Amino acid sequence: MTLDILLINPNTMMDPPVIPIGLEYLKTALDKQNYSVKILDLCFKSNPLRFLHNYLENHSNRLDIIGITIRNIDTSSFFTEKFFLPEIKDIVDGIKKFDIPVVLGGAGFSALPSEILEYLGADYGIIGPGERAFVKFLKDWQQGLIQSHLYNGWECELDELIHYRGEEIDYSKYISKEGIVGFELKKGCNNSCPYCIEANKPVQYKSIANVIKEIQYLVDKGYNHFHLCDSEFNLDLKHSIEFCESIIDNEIEMKWALYMKPTPYNRRLFKLLHESNAYLITLSVDSDGTIQKLNNYSYEDLKKIIKYCQEFKIKLAIDLLCGYPGESEHSVEKIIRFFKDHRPDTVGITFYYRIYRTPLSILMKNNPEYHIKLTRKMNYKENFLKPIFFANYNIEFFNNLIEGDDLFRIAGVRPGVNYQLD
Repeated sequence: MTLDILLINPNTMMDPPVIPIGLEYLKTALDKQNYSVKILDLCFKSNPLRFLHNYLENHSNRLDIIGITIRNIDTSSFFTEKFFLPEIKDIVDGIKKFDIPVVLGGAGFSALPSEILEYLGADYGIIGPGERAFVKFLKDWQQGLIQSHLYNGWECELDELIHYRGEEIDYSKYISKEGIVGFELKKGCNNSCPYCIEANKPVQYKSIANVIKEIQYLVDKGYNHFHLCDSEFNLDLKHSIEFCESIIDNEIEMKWALYMKPTPYNRRLFKLLHESNAYLITLSVDSDGTIQKLNNYSYEDLKKIIKYCQEFKIKLAIDLLCGYPGESEHSVEKIIRFFKDHRPDTVGITFYYRIYRTPLSILMKNNPEYHIKLTRKMNYKENFLKPIFFANYNIEFFNNLIEGDDLFRIAGVRPGVNYQLD
């Protein structure tokens, strides 16, 4: 039996606006099952709730189920702190008036799935990759076989699908506001950062040949500026090199930006990144030596990466996270001095740690002496939905270290992302 499915993007952030590629990927998987699928993008609506209400008044009689993607719980930045879930709850409450089941998903939802499901009062949720998991959920739901309100997408491998995108989402609106077209090579991250909601997730790779066809389709439609949406590009060096070689071999006329971690890498990777027209790397770096060791890199690795980026004329932006609980002032001073000496293109310093249900939250609960440095009181039964941050040092401490050097900026003080910093 076919189903009529509505997929909603509730994200209205504009600094910059982000194309909801997760919904596009999900639609491809649902289309393959011959479901009737519509994406409703609320990003540019002046009154999203009214627009949604009017849409449901005209179409609710034929809708079977509604999916909502949650990209972020909040801004994750102390300086621009905004909690998004109340606005999404208004959307869920509005849908309830029409008695249509609601399924939640997305990276933000997967951070705290049980807590968000309860807070929003939705019916079901998909944790992690949704393409196969949502199809499985729908088949179980149609047959009355649902045994849990939460489905684990990490237990489902990725589909071997080619995603022909850019049909239902009006990319021109995003691009006019400095948004760029994203794509994915994989899901998951095998890093061990103790504060990160994406850490220690199984890594599942997409077919490079299929991703190349996806990108070429978008290039043929007139888009040539891309951003890789993976948590980190170089989780597997061989896979990263193969992707760059595929862009080069297929002569795809594109420029692209990406996130990387410090290892693994070699000179050949940076050469191929240059030849594939990668113009900006954002490198995730921790000042804390213990976390550096967890993720297998050293100052010598950072030195080589800066050198290779300069050699191959790739801009390098450092996302520098400083002041993990227990980290000394000397440790922070050391890495600031290092970047003053070796000078990538820009260094964005983050020193407020957003606390989720991670090893960092356990550390906070077990060490009440750190609570004085939290931005709000941590409750005994804390669920970490409402933003709570830890800061070991204050902004004056970092301003004194920076000494007016325009290489550095305090991340989040003004809105924007690295590719907007030219």
